[in-house]
Formats: sequence, C-alpha cells, structure tokens
Amino acid sequence: MRRRVVLSSAAVMCLSAGLSAAPAAAHAPSPSIQAQAATAGTTVCTPTSKDVTDISGLVATQSGYYAIQDSQAGSGKPRIFVLDNSCKLTNTIAYPTQARDPEDAAIDKNGTLYIADIGDNDVNSGGSAEARSSVAIWTMAAGAKQPTINRVVFPDGKKHDAEALLINGDGLPVIITKTSPSEVWVPEGPLVPNVDKNLVKLRKVGTFTAQETKTANPLGLLGWKLVTGAASSPDGSKVVVRTYSDAYEFDVSGGDVVKAITTGKPRITPLPQEPQGESITYTPDGKYYITISDVDGTKKAPLLKYTPTDISAATAGGGGKAAPKTTDKSFLQSLTLQDITYTVAAIGVLGLILVIAGVIGIRRSRAARRAAGPPNMGSGRAEPPPTTSTSRPRWAAPSTTTTTPSAPHRATSTAPAASRRPPTASPTSTAPAPAAPAPTAAAAPAAPQAAAPATCTAAAPAAQAAATSTVAAAAAAAEPAARAVAATSTAAGEAALPTAAVTASAAATARATTTATTVTTAATPHTAD
Repeated sequence: MRRRVVLSSAAVMCLSAGLSAAPAAAHAPSPSIQAQAATAGTTVCTPTSKDVTDISGLVATQSGYYAIQDSQAGSGKPRIFVLDNSCKLTNTIAYPTQARDPEDAAIDKNGTLYIADIGDNDVNSGGSAEARSSVAIWTMAAGAKQPTINRVVFPDGKKHDAEALLINGDGLPVIITKTSPSEVWVPEGPLVPNVDKNLVKLRKVGTFTAQETKTANPLGLLGWKLVTGAASSPDGSKVVVRTYSDAYEFDVSGGDVVKAITTGKPRITPLPQEPQGESITYTPDGKYYITISDVDGTKKAPLLKYTPTDISAATAGGGGKAAPKTTDKSFLQSLTLQDITYTVAAIGVLGLILVIAGVIGIRRSRAARRAAGPPNMGSGRAEPPPTTSTSRPRWAAPSTTTTTPSAPHRATSTAPAASRRPPTASPTSTAPAPAAPAPTAAAAPAAPQAAAPATCTAAAPAAQAAATSTVAAAAAAAEPAARAVAATSTAAGEAALPTAAVTASAAATARATTTATTVTTAATPHTAD
C-alpha cells in the first residue's frame, strides 16, 4: 500500500545518517559488488489508463498481469485490473462487497487468484487506531467473474499491518507483516468462504528480518526494513520477499514456504530508487522479477524487470563479503520502526508538557501581579530633585535684620523658628492669609538735646511695655493664618505646606518682628554726646 510515511521517514533519515559510522557498517556488502549489482530495472511497459493507479499487488500470467489496487484509490473502492502484456487495460473486476485494504496477490498452480485484504494501517498512515476485527483472503477461481471473501482473524486482537502474501505447498496462504521483525502467520485450517462468525484463526509460525543492505531508496532505513510484497515462482521452487529497496529470494524444499523464509539463507537483489515499490512477481518462466510502484494518478509508474542476483555471495576476485548479520548491532541499528515511533511520540508529549507548564506559569504570574495591586508610591508626594544652588529656596522665610545706627544701639535678627517642607506638586492651593496690620507706634515729640538723658530714662519703661504689647498683637494676628494652613495640610492628606501659606505666615511674623524691633530701638536710651 502507498504509505503516508513522510513524518516517520524524516525522523528515521536522521537516524540512518549516523548509521554509516556505526560499527556494524563493516558487515555491509562490498561497495564494488553492490555498485555492480544495484542497477535499475528495465522498463517492460507503462499502464496508460488513468484508472490504473495505486497498485500494491501484481501477478504475471501468460497473457498479461493482474494488478491489485489498494485502499488509497480516489474512489474509495479498490478494484482488480487486468492488463495485457503491453500494459493495456483489458478488464476491471469489482469486489462484491467493500474491500478494506487489499495489499498483495498470488496465484496457485490451478490458476486461482488470491487477493490479500490484510492491510491495517495506523492513524499516521491513514488508518484507524483500532485493530481490524478480521482480515480477508479473497479468492477467484480461473474463469470466475468476481472474487469470494474468506475472513480470518488474529487471535490476540492486536493490530497487524501486513502487505505480503505467499501460497504454501499445502495450498494455505502465508501472511507476512510489514514491520521488522516481520511476523509470519498461517491459518489454522482451510479457508471458509462467506462467513462472518466462528472465523478461522491465524497462527504465528516464525519471523523474517530484512537486512540493512544500504541500497539507495527514498525512505532510507525504512526502505531496508519494511516488507511490502512477495511472490512464488511458477514451479514453486523459489519464493521472493521484497522491501522498498531489495528482493530476498529463498529456495523452497518440499513445498515448505514457511521454513524457507524463516530459516533459509536469502539471495539479495537490489531494487534501487523505486518511488514506492510494493509489488513483485515472477515472469511466467520464473527467470526474472517484475515490479511496480504504488503511485497515485498524478504519476505514471512503469513495470520494471530485474535479473535475480546475489549481492551477499562471495565473488571470485570481487572482494565480496557476507551479508549483514543480525548480531553485534549498535543501539541505533537495533531500533525497530515501533521503537522509533514511540520515541518520536514521547518527544512530542514532552514538548507539549513543557508548553503547558510555561502557559500555566505565565498565567499565575500575571494573576499574582493583579492581586498585589499597583506599586506602593508612599504618600504620593513627588519630591523635587536635589538642587546644588546655594540660593535661598522659594519656600524659605526671609530673615529680618535691623541694625542700630550707632554702636550703643543693639541689633536684632529674627528668623522662623521651625523649618518647613518644600512646596509640592499637589493640586491643592491655599490662598494667602491676610496679614494682620502692624500696630503703629506713636511718635514721641522731639525734646531738647539738653533734656535727652532724662527723657529717655523716663520713657524706657513705657517703650518696653509698648514693644511687648506689639509683639503679642502680631502673634495673635498671625495665629489664624497658621491654623488655616494646618487645616489645609491635613485635608490634603499630609501634603506639603503650600508656598503661598508659608510665605504669608513668614511675612506676618517678619512684619511683627520688625515693628517690635523698631519700637524697641526707639525706646532705647541714648547717651548724651
């Protein structure tokens, strides 16, 4: 059957690239002999009918060929094509009921045609995950118009994809599964036609293992190992089992086909670079092989003829070596298709787990940030950048200094007692509080210079009392403004004191202090010249 093995073959090609350096590569046939023997087949003819596609089984007769179409047909209903010796389509035979997956064909000495409806592809190859409940061997006697179904069943209920059919000396079919090591099964008794209950069971009788011939083919290691077809010679003395890359011919003694393919020594003929070779048959004289590839309707596959050879035999002067042995294999060489499939699947599952874990981690991190809320910005006050200027900040209260005009006079300097925080960018503003009017001191009339000492001495107590009264009045006048500023700061949520309020308070205090200083200075007694 035309397998959908692109993904699997890609993985295997990576493995096969490393096999060329594996220790067992020394067992490969001599390059000189293999190069001589691995010649392409000779074209016999090419089917020209657009209906003749997806050929997975072939049987040669004296008058032409039976070509078996597999389940990949576009119509979904595989058929049996009858071709003449020039590959011209002469007849098309339909199955009386739906055929599931025909894969190979064989013909016995009486001319009865056997069609092996034994394919059971996995999901990756277009099949089902469930195993078939039964498989079928269709038989069509010489001269019959339609084939008859004979159902058989695998006793273990497992999936067994098979593509090769032979006829044993006792007339019973021999089924060979596809995946290496290939299993060999035979019915426990004669076939029973047209029944769907109490089916004949199959019995496993051995295995066949294809060798790593290194024959060039599109599927690499898969091409060396997967069994895709088989045929018996017209006289029954030989049988051939093929892979995508090579043909293995065995001598048959006493009609025991099972013994030949499970214990015999094969002669290997390369079938290089066939697009997807799945069919093989002997010519009517038994001297040659005829093959065809399983391709769809977009391509045309010719029938190719090969002369049997033996690349594993020692040739005088040719430096030939024995065929590869099944022992002393490296780890990569010991892998089966099933092992590779499971490995690729395990890597895919691991990657999926890592992706899910990453998504969960991201979601949890975002949820934690949302639950924590925005970053804590404290009271929300924006502190101004530090300044390197030595100038007085705008919010600092001016200091007032009054110096008496003569040495005996005392100088008074007044500054705000408490430092305040700088202004903020807060939108809250406070109107400056009206400054309390400074009381006006009454001007004393000028006295004669001669009476100055006595007058100053007498006026000193009164001047001191007036100064004390003036300072008290200024403090009382500034208190409402200070309370208003405090109330505004509290309402603003600990906001910095506005510049206007600080300036108003400082100005009021300064005016009161200036007035008091002036009065004090005026009241200070002078010494007579």
